[in-house]
Formats: sequence, structure tokens, C-alpha cells
Amino acid sequence: MNKISLITKSLRIHETLFTLPFAYFGTLFASNGSFELKNIILVTIVLVLIRSFGMGINRYIDLGIDKLNVRTKSRPMASGSISKNTILFVILVCAALFIIFCYFINKFAFYCSPIVVVIMWIYPYTKRFTFLCSFVLGFILSIAPVGGWVVVRASMNLDIYLFSLAIMLWASSFDMIYHTQDYNFQKKYNLQSFGSKFGINNTFIFAVFLDMLSMVVFVYFGYSSELKIIYFIGCSIGLLIHLIKYIRNWPKSDKINLRPEFFRWNTMFSLIISSFAIISII
Repeated sequence: MNKISLITKSLRIHETLFTLPFAYFGTLFASNGSFELKNIILVTIVLVLIRSFGMGINRYIDLGIDKLNVRTKSRPMASGSISKNTILFVILVCAALFIIFCYFINKFAFYCSPIVVVIMWIYPYTKRFTFLCSFVLGFILSIAPVGGWVVVRASMNLDIYLFSLAIMLWASSFDMIYHTQDYNFQKKYNLQSFGSKFGINNTFIFAVFLDMLSMVVFVYFGYSSELKIIYFIGCSIGLLIHLIKYIRNWPKSDKINLRPEFFRWNTMFSLIISSFAIISII
């Protein structure tokens, strides 16, 4: 496998699809449903850059942990297929290009860009000292629609904050459950997560609460923004996806019962909510 493929695999660039539609919605929402190709291209570029930086810095800082974990030791950098210096170079380039592109977008985006970089740099360390680390990741993912708004308006907006809050709650829930895969590893090496603190079963219960709360916020956002009925149909489908994923993956006591499909359900949820939201304003 060539170096480019290894870098792409390490940064999991394809997972940008997880948040990119939310950023597109933020852009269209800010322009009252008006499609401007320039804004879409800019949002795509800066989101790919900052997400690649975030994934890269996470892999770089967590290299020692990844080498010890059975689930992650086959990753390109942890397995030695790609060097630490190569990923460091990619990280620095992505961060620099992100800030440069933000400079040419508008002043507000430029002033905010270093803050986003610092938050993403801090995230990998949070699992060393707080079980609330998933909320930090949730917050990072929730920036996507706000970023889309900033590209167009060069300002902030309460309504888009509501949409971002819903994303933060849902993404935090998802990340909490994602970490339950490493429950035994985290206990052994004293790493922090909601699961290692309160147990897998309690994590699922709290995750359901966060997902239901996020649906309430999604619906309220649609109501306050006077979105079309199709948006609420999307929310209904999203709720159904939540129900299915939990029914099929609910743990038995504190034994891990997470199917690979769990992650596909969350990707589907992201695409459904964002797609129906976009359709409702164009």
C-alpha cells in the first residue's frame, strides 16, 4: 500500500461525510436556501482540512495507547506502516492550510480558526483526565453547521447554535458508546470515559437520554426556524434509527455487545437529518 493510501487510511478522510452535510446545511441556512457553489467548495475544503488535522493529531498523541490496544494496534502508524514524522508533517500542513483558507474566507473565520485548532489539539488529552471527554468530541463535531454559517455571514446566530447543540448531544452519545469497545483496556490502563467510570450498561442508558434530548432540540430548532414538514419527517426517521440501533446493540449487563452496524446506523442518521434539513430550506 503506497504512502498516500496509508495517510488516507490513518486520517479516515472518508468519515468526513459524517459531518460535511451538517456544514452544508449551515451554509444554506445562512443564505436562506440560496445555493452558491463557491461557499460549498470553501466549506468542503476547510472541513476536510480541519477534520484531517483532528484525526491526525489524535493518532499522533495516542500512538502509545494505540500500540497497546488490540483493537487499534493494526492502524498504519501504530503498526509502523507509516512514520510518526509523516503524520506530523500532514498535521502541520492541514492546520496551516486551514488557517490560510479561513483568512481568505472572512476575518471572523480567520479569528476563530486558531481556537478550533487548539480545541482539536486538546481533545486527545481529555481521555487522560476526565470521563467527559466524549462531550469535547461532540462539541467539535457540532462546530460543522456553525462553520457553514460563518462562511456566509461572518457572524454567529442563535438558531444555528440550537442545531449545533442537537448535534453535540447526539455525537457525544455516539462517542460514549464507541468507547465501550475499549472498556477492559481503559480500566487496565486507567483511561477515562463515561463507560469506564459508570459501566457499559449505564453508558447506554445515558446515551439514550442524550439521543432523545437531541431529538427534542432538533424538533424545536425546526419549529423555531419554521422549516418545512419534510424536516420533521426526517426527524421521525432519525428517531426510528435510534430505536433500531439500540434494540440491536443493547448490552447484556456490562458485557460488550456492539455490532459493526452500530456505526453505520449513526452515519445513516447523520445523512438523514442533514439531507432532510437541506431539502426543507431549498
